[in-house]
Amino acid sequence: MKPFLLLSLLAGAALAAPAAAPLSVAPHQQDLQQVRQEIDSLKKDIAQKQAVKQEAQSAIQASEQALQQTSKSLATLEQKQSSSAQQLAELHAQIEASQNQLKGARKRVAHVLSRQYQASRHDAMRLMLNAGDPNQTSRDLTYYTYIARAQQQLVGDLIARQGDLEAMSFQLEQELTRINSLSSQKAQEKGRIEQNREAHQQKLAALASEIRERQGKLVKLQEDQQRLSSLIEQINREIERRRREEARKLAEARQAQQEKARKAAERQRQLAAEARRHGKPAPKEAAKPVKPEPEPAVEGIADTSSAGKAFKSLQGRMRLPVSGSIAGRFGTRRAEGTTWKGLFISASPGQPVRVVADGQVVYADSLRGFGNAVIVDHGGNYLTVYTGLSAMSRSSGERVKAGEQLGSTGTLDSGEAGLYFEIRYMGRPVNPQSWAP
Repeated sequence: MKPFLLLSLLAGAALAAPAAAPLSVAPHQQDLQQVRQEIDSLKKDIAQKQAVKQEAQSAIQASEQALQQTSKSLATLEQKQSSSAQQLAELHAQIEASQNQLKGARKRVAHVLSRQYQASRHDAMRLMLNAGDPNQTSRDLTYYTYIARAQQQLVGDLIARQGDLEAMSFQLEQELTRINSLSSQKAQEKGRIEQNREAHQQKLAALASEIRERQGKLVKLQEDQQRLSSLIEQINREIERRRREEARKLAEARQAQQEKARKAAERQRQLAAEARRHGKPAPKEAAKPVKPEPEPAVEGIADTSSAGKAFKSLQGRMRLPVSGSIAGRFGTRRAEGTTWKGLFISASPGQPVRVVADGQVVYADSLRGFGNAVIVDHGGNYLTVYTGLSAMSRSSGERVKAGEQLGSTGTLDSGEAGLYFEIRYMGRPVNPQSWAP
């Protein structure tokens, strides 16, 4: 749409134009229609983007929930990881302590065995040389044997315990490896969720920006629509004012013509009377008939050139339905005191009456006060009325094309010969001459 700042200039130019300049709301009506279409389009676009925005918000909410769940799971795994690492450290400390105990026990066993061996050799030699008490020597050897066995048992227990600790350490290391793997997976999953959330947030921000931009444009278009509607109303008021002014001037001109004709007739009567008083023949001026000025003729009647066109597009170039002279203008007084709500075209009987635009016949019958009448619906709340027909060639319900014959001219019930033609928009009569070229 072009910038509507021009519209105010157009309005000012239109309303400041001379009284004789032609005015038409058709171009502005087209502009208004275009603005309304743009408004409807923007409203649909905003509604669609609002729906997408709602989806993005739902996706962000789902991402937040998934992120909370993942963070919770990751925290649990990190807690398990810390606990398992602590247990593993304690097991390694126990293994190290067990290894130290095992080393000490082995040293003690070796020491005991060494002393036992040395003592046994020394005691045996002493027994042979000194012939001491053999029972005491035997008891001492037995004690050394018990001590050595106990130390060996301790070594075995320590070896078994070290094996258990190493097995537990292996299992714990495997569990820790599994926990580390799960933690890594959860961390990657958390990263993906955060990326998705960020992408949705960026999309949401972009949508919000677009919606604000379109809402701003919508407000501007609505303001333009209001200005354009006001302009059309001003033009319509100016058109109506000019129509009334033209009707007033036409009525005054007719009255002046009638007064002129009356004075001319009175002048002839006086001349004739004066001649009779003096016994003279009436002068030629008194015998000359007074003729009224002729009414304007209808130039060009409806034909197929308007076929296929919307009725409202014909304003300013619509041809009238019959040839003849315009004897009754829109808004002027009729002889019986009413006013014409259309055009009365004076024509001899039997002239073809043609439809001015495409449409459908919605009435074809006699109409009291107007004789035979045909009414055609052209869509867009436009109707045309043709009355005073001597014959009708169309029936109600028929589709007609511009230029096709509806019937023939005849007379109104008042006796006026010709065709009475009306245009109605939303039931209200409009001036047909404002539609003619």
